[in-house]
Amino acid sequence: MPIPAEHPVLTDGVVTLRAPRPDDVAGQAERQREDPRRGFDDEDARRWIIFGITEAWARRERLVFVVEYQGRYAGSVALEPNADGNARVHYGLSAWARGAGVMSRAVRLILGFGFETCGFHVILWWARVGNWPSRRVAWATGFRMGETIPDMAEEGGERVDAWTAWIGPNDPRKPRRPWFDQPVLETPRLRLRTWREDEVARITTARTNQATAHFLPFIPQPFTAEDARFWLKDMAEQAASGRRFNWCVADAGTDQGLGNLTLFGIHPDVEVRDAELGYWMHPEAQGRGVMSEAIRRVAEWYFAADDAGGFGGRRLYIRTAASNTAARRTAEKAGFRHVGTDRAAFRLATHVDDKVTYDLLVTD
Repeated sequence: MPIPAEHPVLTDGVVTLRAPRPDDVAGQAERQREDPRRGFDDEDARRWIIFGITEAWARRERLVFVVEYQGRYAGSVALEPNADGNARVHYGLSAWARGAGVMSRAVRLILGFGFETCGFHVILWWARVGNWPSRRVAWATGFRMGETIPDMAEEGGERVDAWTAWIGPNDPRKPRRPWFDQPVLETPRLRLRTWREDEVARITTARTNQATAHFLPFIPQPFTAEDARFWLKDMAEQAASGRRFNWCVADAGTDQGLGNLTLFGIHPDVEVRDAELGYWMHPEAQGRGVMSEAIRRVAEWYFAADDAGGFGGRRLYIRTAASNTAARRTAEKAGFRHVGTDRAAFRLATHVDDKVTYDLLVTD
C-alpha cells in the first residue's frame, strides 16, 4: 500500500493528527525552548512547520503529523520509513499536554496509519537509556522491549546506550505487562520510598560488609559507587518491566536511608499472587526492629485488595540461609512462619547451607 501523497487527518475523538498549519509555529517554538540542549531557535521552528514537515513527507523520509489536543498544537509524532519496509516511530510532546495520555493516543493513531495505510511490516522504537517518558509511551502502546544496545546513538557529542523495542501489525496496542509504580508507604517511624541518585554513598556503605560477603557472595565486594548506580538503574528497569518493587526504608523524621526491601518473584499474569521478600540493612540501623516493621507495612499493602490501593496478593515468602540468624529473626518478628527447610540448597561464600522458607498468608 502506498504512502499517501498528503497528510490524512487521524483522530480518536480526543487527539487529532494532522498536517502542520502556520499557527503551529508558536507551539513548535515553545516546545523547542523546553529542551535547549537541542539548540533550535524560533526560526528553526518556523522553517520546520512551514516547509520542513511537508518537504520530508514529499520525499518519504519522515511522515510527520502535528498532534492537536484541546484545539491547539501539543507536539508531533512521526514515522521514518526504511528500505526494509519498516519504520521507526518518533514523538515529542509539549509540557502543558503531558500526563494525560495524549502521546499514547497519538502513537496508537500513527501505528494504525503505518500498518493499515502504509503497509509497514514492523515499527521500531528506541530511546536513550534514562528517557523514561518515552519508554512509558512505548510500554503503554504495546511495544515489545528488545535489547539495550551500548553506544547506539550520539547525543550532545557523546555516545549513549539505547533501549529498543518493536511492534507488529497484529499486536495489541496496550501494555503487555504491568509497570510497577512504587507506592510510598509509611509507619510512625519509617517512610518506604524509592532510592535517590544522591544516596549512592549510603548504598555502598550498607552493601560492603562481611555479612553480605558471606551470605550473598554474588554481590561484589567492595560494593562500589559504580555498582550502586548500576543497581539503581536495574531496580528501575525491573519496576518498568513489572518484575519487582524496591523500597528504600528511610527514617520518617530525617529521611535517611536505613535499609532496602525488595518484593520480587511476582507473576502478574497468574491469578494467585505469591511473591518473595528480600532485605538488607545499613549497619547503623541494625538491632532496632526497623526491617520487621517495614516488612509488616509492605505485607499490609500487598494483601490489601486492588480497589483499596493494595496489590491483592495471597502469600509472601522469605527464604534465607539456615545460619542467617539475623534474617530469620527479622522474618519471625514480622509474623512469618517457618514452613520448610531444603537441605544443602543455599550457597554461601565458604560452603552450601540449608535454605529455610518462611511464609505469611493473607488469612494470617
